[in-house]
Amino acid sequence: MGIPLFRKITVKQLFVTLLLAFLASIILFFSILTVTFFLGYRRSLAGWGMERSKTIEAQVLEELKRILPQNTPDKKSLIEQRLSQTVPNSIFLTVYNSEKEIIYHRTAHRGMGRGRMRREQMDISRLPLKPVKLGGNTYGYYSIGSAGFGADRANLRFLQSMRKTVWLGVVFAFILALPLTFLLSKKFSKSARIVAFGIDQIAQGELSQHIPEKGVREISIIARSANKLGQKLRREEELRRQWAADVAHDLRTPISALKSQLEGMADGVLDLTKDRIIKNVKELERIESLVDNLGELMRLESPEMKISPVLIATEAFFKELDNRFSHLFNQKSISVHWEKGIDTFSADENLLLRAVSNFISNAIRHTPEKGKITISARRDGESVFFSVSNTGKGIPKEEIELVFDRLYRGDIARRSPGSGLGLTIAQKISELHGGKITLQSSEVSGTTVEMRIKS
Repeated sequence: MGIPLFRKITVKQLFVTLLLAFLASIILFFSILTVTFFLGYRRSLAGWGMERSKTIEAQVLEELKRILPQNTPDKKSLIEQRLSQTVPNSIFLTVYNSEKEIIYHRTAHRGMGRGRMRREQMDISRLPLKPVKLGGNTYGYYSIGSAGFGADRANLRFLQSMRKTVWLGVVFAFILALPLTFLLSKKFSKSARIVAFGIDQIAQGELSQHIPEKGVREISIIARSANKLGQKLRREEELRRQWAADVAHDLRTPISALKSQLEGMADGVLDLTKDRIIKNVKELERIESLVDNLGELMRLESPEMKISPVLIATEAFFKELDNRFSHLFNQKSISVHWEKGIDTFSADENLLLRAVSNFISNAIRHTPEKGKITISARRDGESVFFSVSNTGKGIPKEEIELVFDRLYRGDIARRSPGSGLGLTIAQKISELHGGKITLQSSEVSGTTVEMRIKS
């Protein structure tokens, strides 16, 4: 019960986190966009005002150079007449004679608030006086205000309208982004909730649970991995059940035989003979072999299992194998060919001997009288390959993929001694060495088992 509760809380937290993350991203985006816009807007207006002021001031100076040197009593009217078309009404202008007495002054008229007009009037008093010179003589002075874009009434209305539009656009876009953010957050959290529910079901033993692999790419990858995990767990569960059934069967048969033999001898029904004792000992050896192999496989599959690689001479390695199986080779008159393609290699010697011994033992069991077995070792880059080939009837095609399963024994193998764990143990030894085992079999040419290890 604790897992679903944890899942609900976690998914809810994910939704809130995503929602806040989206909102923060949107706010940051619009903040940067707004600041950038207004900075560019102010910079553009300032540049426009500077260029416009330079142009107007140059025109004013040219006109004053024509008017002030004249000996005309009413220069104010002449200046106003000449400059009315040149200087916009939004710009302050004051003209002085050579003694710095005001002969013309005009206050700006613009579409702005009174506070701004007062600030502009205060600023005009501090504007520097600029001389009007002609031929080395100074005929007067003038001071002129700046030409701001917003000084004109039409321009001011345009700016006000643009600012209003920008702010309305930002607010409208943010309002539209809110439901989109909510929907995206809900979509992501829904995908996470579905995956979390599926994983919960798998954790509670519902291994047939399939998680939809759709939605956000990263979450669909998690769903795909969870489905693969579920498939693997189902396979392991099937193998575990089959393994338990096979172990029970393989142990029950010899135990039942031993029990009936001992009961018969105890009741006097069966004679206590040497042959009967030998048969019973063989049954005990079969049980012992199965138990030993199960213990060995559990040890190899333990997470704490580590290999101890050493440098091994191939010739000594082959000699040890020959010593182990020479009597079996002789019993069936099998010709053995040792192909030493390398001088040395690095591996865990005991484990590797166990794996290759399993191959040779299987080869001897399935090689007919006067057959042939070839054992070879070769190197290819960083990998070393060991192969054992034998003549004789091969493994049926439908059984090749099953021979590495725990306790699997084909029709031919069931009629011969063995626990059905040899190839499984060899496969695990190969994996511990960073390699794998491949098997090829033909009813005509026989069977070849090849193990690759990193060395």
